[in-house]
This record gives sequence, structure tokens and C-alpha cells, in this order.
Amino acid sequence: MLAYVFWHQRGSETSREEYQEKLITFHQILQDRQPQGFICSMVLEMAQLPWMTGESEVYEDWYLVENSAALDPLDEAAVTGICRDPHHQVARLASKGTGGLYRLKDRTIDLAQIASIRSATWFSKPAGMSYDKLNELLHQSQSEQQGTLWQRQMTMGPALEFCLHSSQKSSLPAELQETQAEAQPIWLTSQ
Repeated sequence: MLAYVFWHQRGSETSREEYQEKLITFHQILQDRQPQGFICSMVLEMAQLPWMTGESEVYEDWYLVENSAALDPLDEAAVTGICRDPHHQVARLASKGTGGLYRLKDRTIDLAQIASIRSATWFSKPAGMSYDKLNELLHQSQSEQQGTLWQRQMTMGPALEFCLHSSQKSSLPAELQETQAEAQPIWLTSQ
């Protein structure tokens, strides 16, 4: 499973309520459209993230798809047909945005797990450390058991290499420098 992640912020002239309303409307219509390979989407609201500087809160849209072949249909569906106007309405209200591509690591995920997300912990593998050593550290600390682990693909995106979504603040090994953010789900597909 892959996730296209899109970080964005609202423009200062737009109220938080209006922005969220238009954002949720877009996600509802995209869910109804159901592009080929699309599983679901979620939107998390966070106070801030290091790669998103600005005056407003940060939104993370997670578009979960079956595989890389589903990215083109998602891209096309998001900006055409019944999604075109809702997409453009929210896009006009955004001040900035950037995206990344992540792969789910070593497990499956269900909507109950997604609905329970309240924390996002971002980290990278330290320079000189092997992935085997990183996996061993995560396993020993049982960090991967605390939530859902995603890994950035092809160095696409501004965020750190890994994201651990969990229902509470995670405690990673000291060797891993992390960025944590409280996450408030504002949209989750109701499949």
C-alpha cells in the first residue's frame, strides 16, 4: 500500500472553518468518485511541522492507494469531473503545499487504526546506520508495535524518511532524532 501525502496550509484571508469545510467536501466527493486503486483518504490537522513554515495550522492529506499504478488515476480524478470544482475551491484558499510518497511498512492497516491517530512522529535513519540496525532498534523498542509505520519512497517529499502514526505520543530510541506533532483527524473516509 502506498500513500500520497499532501501538506498544505490555508491562506491568511480564509477562516479555518471555511477551509476545513471545503477540504472535507473535496474528500467526500473524491471518495464517492472512487478512482481505480484508491482505498481511502484522511486529513490530519497539526499545529506545525518543520517543513511547513507559515502562520496557519498544517493539514496533511493522506491518499491511500493499492500501488503505484493507482497514482495516475488518483491524480486525474482529483482535478477533473465532479472533483474539479471542489478541488479548485480549496486550492484557491491554500497558501502553500508540497507532497511526498510513502509506503506502508510490514503490516496492514484498517480504518480503526486510522481513526485512532493522534500523533505523528517523523524520523530518519541516522547516517551510517544500516536499515537492518534501524529495524532492530525499532523492534527492540517495540516502536513499530505502537502504531503504523510509513517509509518515504524515492526521496520524494520534504519530510523525514519515516512516519509513525499512533494513538499516543511515541517513544523512539535515543539514536533517532524525531519530530513529533499532535494530529487531529478532521476527515476519514467512512467505508
